[in-house]
Amino acid sequence: MDKRFISGFQVNEQVDSFFMLRKKNLRLTKYDKPYLEMTFADKTGRIEGRLWDNAEKFNESASTGDVVRVRGTVDKYRNEKQLKVDFIAKADERAFQYEDMVRVAENRGQIYENILSYLGSIKNPWIHSLAERFTADNKLMSMFKDGVGGKSWHNAYIGGLIEHTYEVMYIVDQMCRLYPEADRDVALFGSFIHDIGKVLELDAKELEYTTEGGLLGHIVIGYGILSEKIRQVPDFPKELRLRLEHIIVSHHGEYEQQSPVLPKTLEATIVYQTDELVSQANAIKEIQLSQAEEGRLWSNYVSIKSRKYYIRSAREEGWDHPGFEKDEKNGVNA
Repeated sequence: MDKRFISGFQVNEQVDSFFMLRKKNLRLTKYDKPYLEMTFADKTGRIEGRLWDNAEKFNESASTGDVVRVRGTVDKYRNEKQLKVDFIAKADERAFQYEDMVRVAENRGQIYENILSYLGSIKNPWIHSLAERFTADNKLMSMFKDGVGGKSWHNAYIGGLIEHTYEVMYIVDQMCRLYPEADRDVALFGSFIHDIGKVLELDAKELEYTTEGGLLGHIVIGYGILSEKIRQVPDFPKELRLRLEHIIVSHHGEYEQQSPVLPKTLEATIVYQTDELVSQANAIKEIQLSQAEEGRLWSNYVSIKSRKYYIRSAREEGWDHPGFEKDEKNGVNA
């Protein structure tokens, strides 16, 4: 059976393929008839699905996180593609390629080397030694490379965490050049560790919160990881420790965004604002790429942002700069 990827689905297309079952809920129609509400995913995207007949029977055939075989038809509901499912069952692991089921960030090896280069440029001996404690922890760095940047809004794929971290470090470095009053070493290392708690907050394969993540959250977890590594550096200065801890606990920026405290240093403010910029840009880029269709101007309504986004690109308009290219080495736009 040829694998059909979600990004290529066309309305009225018949589908018989394998997907990751991300969500599954047994619900009732207004007439009290049970139906299944599901979310399917592969490395190219996600799609909602509904199964209307024999829902209770099929509800027992697979669990969230399973790779499943699905037969059905691509439909459209409220301007979004949706699968009308006729059949679903847990797939035999020999029948599919797991790498087709999950998205993985490109160039993770190069991105990690770029991060190591930034850390190697840190001149403060205390922070430099602390950075070495982090990078020498092979288990932590392995989880860091495989970690996801978020559950659904931004960088929600394997390698998304390291990708997001590098982008924040890249811009923080530029901001410190513009604002030499900022301590570059503090800001740069703070950008490296700001989301480190996500290695334990989110299960990268399931894209779901772990028990630890659900109970504590990545800010508290990250604070704990930093504290553990600082204890490994003898006589680490208290003031410097507080400045780094402050970046972690304030990087969500606002109380309304579950930030325990507000940013109160120049370095923490730079990290918070850069983190916000990069995460929002990534999320909107993903919306533009995933919903782009010839002639389409606007995205679907994004409830988390209370708006639609204009997704027609400069290239489609014909007035983008001809010299605009991707810097493949660094993974950023040049």
